[in-house]
Amino acid sequence: MYMIPLFFYLVFCTIFVLFFILFYVIKIKTMVVASANDFRVNQKKYLDLVKQDIQVFLKRDNDLFAITPISEKQQVNFNPVWVKHIKKAEQEIKSGKVTAIKSDDVWRKVRDR
Repeated sequence: MYMIPLFFYLVFCTIFVLFFILFYVIKIKTMVVASANDFRVNQKKYLDLVKQDIQVFLKRDNDLFAITPISEKQQVNFNPVWVKHIKKAEQEIKSGKVTAIKSDDVWRKVRDR
Protein backbone atom coordinates (compact mmCIF):
# COMPACT_ATOMS: atom_id res chain seq x y z
CA MET A 1 0.00 0.00 0.00
CA TYR A 2 2.83 2.41 0.80
CA MET A 3 5.04 1.15 -2.02
CA ILE A 4 3.32 3.12 -4.82
CA PRO A 5 3.49 6.55 -3.09
CA LEU A 6 7.08 5.82 -2.10
CA PHE A 7 7.94 4.98 -5.71
CA PHE A 8 6.42 8.25 -6.98
CA TYR A 9 8.17 10.18 -4.24
CA LEU A 10 11.53 8.69 -5.27
CA VAL A 11 10.89 9.45 -8.95
CA PHE A 12 9.91 13.02 -8.09
CA CYS A 13 13.03 13.49 -5.94
CA THR A 14 15.24 12.09 -8.69
CA ILE A 15 13.77 14.43 -11.28
CA PHE A 16 14.08 17.39 -8.91
CA VAL A 17 17.75 16.61 -8.23
CA LEU A 18 18.46 16.32 -11.98
CA PHE A 19 16.86 19.69 -12.67
CA PHE A 20 18.74 21.20 -9.76
CA ILE A 21 22.02 19.90 -11.16
CA LEU A 22 21.24 21.10 -14.68
CA PHE A 23 20.07 24.60 -13.88
CA TYR A 24 21.93 25.57 -10.71
CA VAL A 25 25.14 23.60 -10.55
CA ILE A 26 25.97 23.52 -14.28
CA LYS A 27 24.19 26.89 -14.78
CA ILE A 28 22.68 26.16 -18.15
CA LYS A 29 21.14 29.31 -19.52
CA THR A 30 18.53 29.25 -22.23
CA MET A 31 17.48 32.90 -22.24
CA VAL A 32 19.11 36.24 -21.45
CA VAL A 33 17.47 39.67 -21.34
CA ALA A 34 19.79 42.64 -21.77
CA SER A 35 19.24 46.36 -21.85
CA ALA A 36 20.00 48.15 -25.11
CA ASN A 37 22.87 49.97 -23.38
CA ASP A 38 24.39 46.75 -22.06
CA PHE A 39 24.08 45.14 -25.50
CA ARG A 40 25.79 48.13 -27.13
CA VAL A 41 28.73 47.84 -24.72
CA ASN A 42 28.99 44.00 -24.77
CA GLN A 43 27.89 43.08 -28.30
CA LYS A 44 30.48 40.33 -28.73
CA LYS A 45 29.39 38.64 -25.50
CA TYR A 46 25.72 38.58 -26.50
CA LEU A 47 26.37 37.54 -30.11
CA ASP A 48 28.53 34.67 -28.84
CA LEU A 49 25.62 33.60 -26.61
CA VAL A 50 23.32 33.61 -29.64
CA LYS A 51 25.81 31.39 -31.48
CA GLN A 52 25.56 28.95 -28.54
CA ASP A 53 21.77 28.71 -29.07
CA ILE A 54 20.94 30.91 -26.09
CA GLN A 55 18.04 33.26 -26.75
CA VAL A 56 19.03 36.90 -26.28
CA PHE A 57 16.39 39.58 -25.89
CA LEU A 58 16.98 43.34 -25.84
CA LYS A 59 14.74 45.46 -23.67
CA ARG A 60 14.31 49.13 -24.45
CA ASP A 61 11.58 51.05 -22.64
CA ASN A 62 8.50 48.87 -23.11
CA ASP A 63 9.79 47.10 -26.22
CA LEU A 64 11.43 43.67 -26.37
CA PHE A 65 13.54 42.57 -29.36
CA ALA A 66 14.95 39.11 -30.11
CA ILE A 67 18.44 38.61 -31.53
CA THR A 68 18.45 35.60 -33.83
CA PRO A 69 21.16 34.22 -36.10
CA ILE A 70 20.47 33.81 -39.79
CA SER A 71 22.02 30.86 -41.57
CA GLU A 72 23.44 31.14 -45.06
CA LYS A 73 20.36 29.42 -46.43
CA GLN A 74 18.12 32.04 -44.82
CA GLN A 75 20.10 35.02 -46.07
CA VAL A 76 18.43 37.18 -48.64
CA ASN A 77 19.42 36.32 -52.17
CA PHE A 78 20.47 39.49 -53.89
CA ASN A 79 19.03 40.49 -57.22
CA PRO A 80 21.64 39.65 -59.92
CA VAL A 81 21.14 43.06 -61.55
CA TRP A 82 22.07 44.83 -58.31
CA VAL A 83 25.09 42.57 -57.84
CA LYS A 84 26.22 43.46 -61.37
CA HIS A 85 25.88 47.21 -60.64
CA ILE A 86 27.76 46.88 -57.36
CA LYS A 87 30.62 44.94 -58.99
CA LYS A 88 30.80 47.52 -61.78
CA ALA A 89 30.95 50.33 -59.21
CA GLU A 90 33.73 48.50 -57.33
CA GLN A 91 35.73 48.22 -60.57
CA GLU A 92 35.21 51.95 -61.26
CA ILE A 93 36.46 52.79 -57.77
CA LYS A 94 39.56 50.61 -58.25
CA SER A 95 40.31 52.23 -61.59
CA GLY A 96 39.90 55.74 -60.15
CA LYS A 97 36.69 56.68 -61.98
CA VAL A 98 35.20 58.52 -59.01
CA THR A 99 33.86 62.01 -58.48
CA ALA A 100 34.85 63.74 -55.27
CA ILE A 101 32.04 65.82 -53.83
CA LYS A 102 32.45 68.30 -51.00
CA SER A 103 29.64 68.39 -48.48
CA ASP A 104 28.82 72.06 -49.15
CA ASP A 105 28.10 71.54 -52.87
CA VAL A 106 26.59 68.05 -52.93
CA TRP A 107 23.32 68.94 -54.60
CA ARG A 108 24.96 71.18 -57.22
CA LYS A 109 27.30 68.34 -58.26
CA VAL A 110 24.45 65.85 -58.41
CA ARG A 111 22.21 68.24 -60.35
CA ASP A 112 24.91 69.26 -62.86
CA ARG A 113 26.03 65.72 -63.53
